[in-house]
Amino acid sequence: MELIYKKLLSNELDSLESNLLESISSDIELASEVSNYLVSSGGKRIRPVICILIAKTFNYSGEELIKLASSIELLHSATLIHDDVVDQSQIRRGKESIHNKWDNAHGVLVGDFVYSKAFQLMASFDNSRIIKTLADSTNKISEGEVLQLSLKNKDILSEEDYFEIINRKTAELFKCAAVTAGILSSCDKDQINGLARFSSSLGISFQIQDDILDYFGKEELTGKKVGKDFEEGKFTLPVLIALKKMSDEKKKGFLDIFTSGKKENFSNILEILNDQNTLLDIQETFNSYSNICKEELNKMPDNQYKDALYDIVINLDSRLT
Repeated sequence: MELIYKKLLSNELDSLESNLLESISSDIELASEVSNYLVSSGGKRIRPVICILIAKTFNYSGEELIKLASSIELLHSATLIHDDVVDQSQIRRGKESIHNKWDNAHGVLVGDFVYSKAFQLMASFDNSRIIKTLADSTNKISEGEVLQLSLKNKDILSEEDYFEIINRKTAELFKCAAVTAGILSSCDKDQINGLARFSSSLGISFQIQDDILDYFGKEELTGKKVGKDFEEGKFTLPVLIALKKMSDEKKKGFLDIFTSGKKENFSNILEILNDQNTLLDIQETFNSYSNICKEELNKMPDNQYKDALYDIVINLDSRLT
């Protein structure tokens, strides 16, 4: 099912791709080659899409929107490169990850290069509120990465820790995309607060959906490898919810299997999650955030761009049913 925004924003998305490639150009051939490898591999571009749709929902018609959307996507791309190095992930967007195709040094340094290109775009805005919001979000995302690293050796991650990490690492850039678009569109304080609530909830919804699909998704439909989080030993929401419902004895047995990270044990983990009705419980959590998105959308101006935002939320719902 094709989402509404793909046709609605076809011209803007073409401009975005051109701007991204132009933004990462460098006199240093290797820097351009490696960064272009990731940026040109596509991805959903959902964060810049949110930025563009929000601005157009509030009738922005200036020339800085694509530049803003590009800075958001470059920030996202830089975090992906660094995340893959930290997690030693082999695949990104259906291709070898940068550190796997080259090495860790390329991943770290090219990630820094893409960050610097994002900062150059950020610094070019006349509006200091936009610059400060982008800078603050970059700091918060970096803190989220360090927090996740600091909790990596914890025996069990708490739900509180889990939501703190995804608020910083995932939801923050969604919020930044929406809030900066609101600032660009001269939204008032109440509208900015509503945009922050909408986009943070949308970011959390996206992360929860990814966590669910990693265990319960179908690779032929999602294009994502099932069981990746399990193999990397990540305590995501399906696991945390299941653990909360177990007796101490069952919890110990589950953790023995879970911490092995062996592919052949994935089916056992999945069986236990199903026995605990994990999918039903996590769906309730997902729905609570999805409903916040819809509540905030209802307060926005009625037009085709808001309809496209609503379509994104509804599409997330449908992928989990």
